[in-house]
Amino acid sequence: MNYLQVYLTTVLGICVVNYSAAFQMSMVSTPLKKKRGTFGMPMPIPTLGSNGVTGGLISNLAVVALKLRLAKESGVNVDVTASSSDLLLRGRVGPVTVTGREWASGLGLSCRAIEATVNTCDIDMGRIVTDQKIRLTTPAMGNAMVALNSVDFGNFITHPLMKPPGLLGQSSEPLTFLKDCVQIDPVSGAVTFYGTYLEEKWEFVLRRGKGDQKAIIQANGSDDSCAADLRQVLETFFNKMVFELDGTFLSFKDLMVTDKGRSPSVMLALDIKVKKFPSPGLEF
Repeated sequence: MNYLQVYLTTVLGICVVNYSAAFQMSMVSTPLKKKRGTFGMPMPIPTLGSNGVTGGLISNLAVVALKLRLAKESGVNVDVTASSSDLLLRGRVGPVTVTGREWASGLGLSCRAIEATVNTCDIDMGRIVTDQKIRLTTPAMGNAMVALNSVDFGNFITHPLMKPPGLLGQSSEPLTFLKDCVQIDPVSGAVTFYGTYLEEKWEFVLRRGKGDQKAIIQANGSDDSCAADLRQVLETFFNKMVFELDGTFLSFKDLMVTDKGRSPSVMLALDIKVKKFPSPGLEF
């Protein structure tokens, strides 16, 4: 949900800002051991590119810049595969994988763990040479997985980038999500959260759906008719959720509730499409 993608697009933006500087540097590549990502996937070994640019160099620049953007973190890794032939002949890098733990942004967005991968990035090398700017020649596609505990989920649904859906035909009063009292139950596979609407506090229960109905919602309140409307609107909201962040699009794909870790969490799976890199000054 809106969520991961903010982190991934910020990292990619950081790579854009720092990539041109790499052409003014040279370094000797050092053999690296394969690592495993946050969710156990093997990480690629960076390779030497043209003009002394390596996947390792790009990774190091991105990690340093990302840490400066995060208010809190206990782990940040950016793994870039960049072969010399792909860089020189195709202007291509990838996959690019971002992993991390216990992230928190300046605006309060947080997660227990994150792993996001963009498969390939095709870059206009001419733009790099002429004006030191990186432009994608084709959209970059990928996917992400984010783990949220109850506090993270509350931060997510009340984040400034998250706008609750409007209810047509009802009162002009907006539906407002509440940050507190989120409950994640691994036994029932449910995430319970709350909101206010028509001067009443409503209980919402989010569960994993089936097929095209990727998420289902139960709305509990005093008005059965209004509860039915809220359920329908929120199910549409979650199932068709697409977040646009300055040229990057993230869409909800699946969810799973688990009791692994220090506390129960909900795992959100997202599809990613990057048409252009985000602005360097973007806050999340």
